[in-house]
Order: sequence, then structure tokens, then C-alpha cells
Amino acid sequence: TFFRVFFGIWFVIAALYLPVGFYYGSPNVAVISAVAETDFDEMTEFCSQLPIYFYFIPLLLILFFIILFKKFPFPKISNRYLIIFVLGLCCYKPIKIIAQYQPNNFSSIIYSFLSNIKYPILEFCIGFYESGKLYITEKQQQLKQIEQTNSIPIISVNPKHKTYVIIIGESVRKDYMSAYGFKYDNTPFARTQASVIWDGLIAPAPNTQSSIPHLISQSIFSNDKEVSAQLNNNIVSIANDAEFETYWLSNQGKLGTIEITVPRIAAYAKHSFYTKKGEYNGKSSKGKHDTLLLPELDNILLKGDNKPKLIVMHLIGSHSNFCKRLEFKVQFDLNNKNISCYVSTIKETDDLIAQTIDKLEKYKQDYSVVYFADHGLAHTDQHNDLRHNSDYQESYRVPFIFFDSDKSPQQKINKQISGFQLVYLLSNWMGIKLDIKHDYMQNDLFLIPEQQNIKVKDWNNNKLHQFNKLKKDPNPFN
Repeated sequence: TFFRVFFGIWFVIAALYLPVGFYYGSPNVAVISAVAETDFDEMTEFCSQLPIYFYFIPLLLILFFIILFKKFPFPKISNRYLIIFVLGLCCYKPIKIIAQYQPNNFSSIIYSFLSNIKYPILEFCIGFYESGKLYITEKQQQLKQIEQTNSIPIISVNPKHKTYVIIIGESVRKDYMSAYGFKYDNTPFARTQASVIWDGLIAPAPNTQSSIPHLISQSIFSNDKEVSAQLNNNIVSIANDAEFETYWLSNQGKLGTIEITVPRIAAYAKHSFYTKKGEYNGKSSKGKHDTLLLPELDNILLKGDNKPKLIVMHLIGSHSNFCKRLEFKVQFDLNNKNISCYVSTIKETDDLIAQTIDKLEKYKQDYSVVYFADHGLAHTDQHNDLRHNSDYQESYRVPFIFFDSDKSPQQKINKQISGFQLVYLLSNWMGIKLDIKHDYMQNDLFLIPEQQNIKVKDWNNNKLHQFNKLKKDPNPFN
């Protein structure tokens, strides 16, 4: 009876976890942070994206398990030698590990024993425990960091322009942009009006909460194997130290009491504006498109103060579910609803960049604008959809585009560079010279050398992996 109930419960848990496990794998930090920091509305939105069969399969499995454990008798094995052999087979690896590494106390011996038994239920529990522990540790470290200010020494401040705008896109892989050769012209403004189109930026991680902190904050490396973000040393806190007026405009909501990583960085801005409060991206986000940031941009530019400005605009952009992101009708037909919507969301982001620059020119701003995305996506469901996936290079290949008020002829840079330490490049672009020796501190973007052996994070932990060893996911619609 005990084992009927025990295994019955775990088989039901496994069936319920199936949709998450199919897309995001075994329990990891990304799953834990989603459980801890996602509101009910966003959870229902995630469920609405699942194919219809994902609702039936878990229910059928649960029904099958209930019948199985209720109606069918468990086999009774009385052969002691067989039991001893099977237990010995299960315990061989953990005993070997304990003998090899010799943990020095009882609790570490037990933990080492349990974590090395290749038994699904234990692996599932250990995965949740380890990921939860890492998530809590990271969150505590981040909360301590945001009590501090920028600690990178500034040598000089000499901004070339008066207004700097950083536009952070969402879930855009560059091979779906006509500015990078995509056959559907969904980025006509960037393609024709950009001053610099950089082909080669590799995002640090394949999801927003892991990638953005490394893109706009200093990254601290441990033995070239692990990395963590030093949140207090971010582009906003550096701009504050350089006496810029700083603004953060976001169409990705703020969760209030359970703030996620990006809002912790945004909190450094002297002025902030959220289109959504008390939520991240839920049901009440309907109708809240990125263009809602433009009236607030108007308000900022109307002030006309003499201080140099940094304005960060964080878009919802091409966040899945793609069709729900669209403010207007689908503009491209690729004989695939999801991909057509995805390509159209990129066009709406291109339109937003054009409107942003129109406003800067309307208020006669001397400006420089940079646009990049936090991460890309990879194909799933036989190329019928795109999702987060750390196994593919295209989840890290993102756009990196500059626009300047001096309207210089467009130039293209084809160099592969890492998104780690991009904060140095952004500081230098703003005319803030840091006391740092790095490739990104060159006076001209074109002098930055191509980087070799680039490493990236997956979303499971802070460990680094070789980017060039990841699989490729070509764009079949190009």
C-alpha cells in the first residue's frame, strides 16, 4: 500500500511536469525562478502557448497511472540475491564517489550518496534542491550588490553626444532581420538608416534574466569556468557616477515584492517608468505595446536640461506568444502563423526605433542610439514555432545596431564579440573612460578585435560552455 501511494504520487508529478520538462528540461535555475517569480497571469499565458495535445497527454498518463496502481498487483520478489544485486548496482557509483572524494561529515556523505544514485525520482528531487539553492544564493548576492554603487573607477567623462539611448529588444535572432540578410524586409529603417550594423554579437545567455545582467553589468569570472554578474557595476550606475541624468523605461513589468534581476538594475536609474506594475507580463498586459514608452520619452525630451542623458528602453518586442505582441495586423505571410507573427513583431520593433529617432530629431537632440536584443530563440515543433533553447548557437546570435545624429555613411562590422563585459563598450560609447584594460575600451568601434573561443552560459547554472561547440539551427524561411 505504501509503495502504491508513493509511486502513484510521483508518477502524477512526472505527468504534470511533462510540458515544462519537454521544453526546458530537468529542474534548473530557470524553472525555479519562473516558479518563484512568475505571476498567475503569465503562467496562464505559458499554458496557452502549449499545443493542445500537451493538455491531453498528462491527463491520460495520470488516468493510466491511477488505474495501474489501483488495479494491478505489484510483483513480489523474494529472491534475496537478486535484490542484493540490484541494490549493489544502484549503489556502486555513489560508493565509488564517496571513496574517491572522502567527504568529511555525515551530511555531505548522505548528500553525495543520494546525488549520485541515477534513479529518476531522486534525480528530480536533487535537481530541484540544487537549483533552488543556487537561485536563493544568487538572489541574496544580488540584493547585497544593489546596496552598493558603482565601484569601477572613472578616468574621464567626455560624451560626444548629448543624449544616449539604449534600446534592449526581446528574443530577436539576427537571421530573422533584413538588416542581416533575411529575405523579408522587416527592418527597412535599420537596414537603410543605421550608422553601424555589427554582425557578430554573441549574447551571454539564452534567456532574459540570465543575459541582460551580463550585457549591461560587469561580469566576474571564476577560473574561466563560471561567471556571475556584479550588478552594482552596471551601465546606469556608471552613468550616474559620470553625472548623467538616467532614465529606465520598461514595457516588461515590475513584480513589486518579488523583483526579478532586471528591475534590480533598473532601480539604479534616477527616473523610471513601467507600463505594467505589480506584474511581469500577464493577462492585464493585453494592449500594452512598446509604443506606450514613446509618450514618456516625449516627457523626458521636453525637459531640455543641460546634463547629458542616458535613456534605457526595455521592450517586450518579440516575446512569445508572438501573435499577442502585435499592435497591428500581421505584415508578412510565411505560410506559418507563429513565424509570420514573429517576423512581424521584429518589423514593429524597427518601426519603434524609427519613431524614437523621429522624436529625438523633433526635439533637436544630439543623439546616439544603440539597439541589441537580450537573446535569440531556436526552432521547435518542426519549425512551426520558436522557443528558448540553450543547445543552439542561434539562441545567442543577436542584432547590434547603432544610429547617430551626425548621419554618417553606414558601415558594417563583421567581427564576433562576446556580450560579456559589453558594459565597457557601452561606457566607452558614451564617452565615459573606465580604469579598465579591455578590448572594448578602444577609441573607435572598428579597432575592437574579433574575439576567439567565446563562451556562453546556459540557463541551468553559471557554468560556461564553448559557443562554437553548440549545434546550429538554420533559418528555413530565408
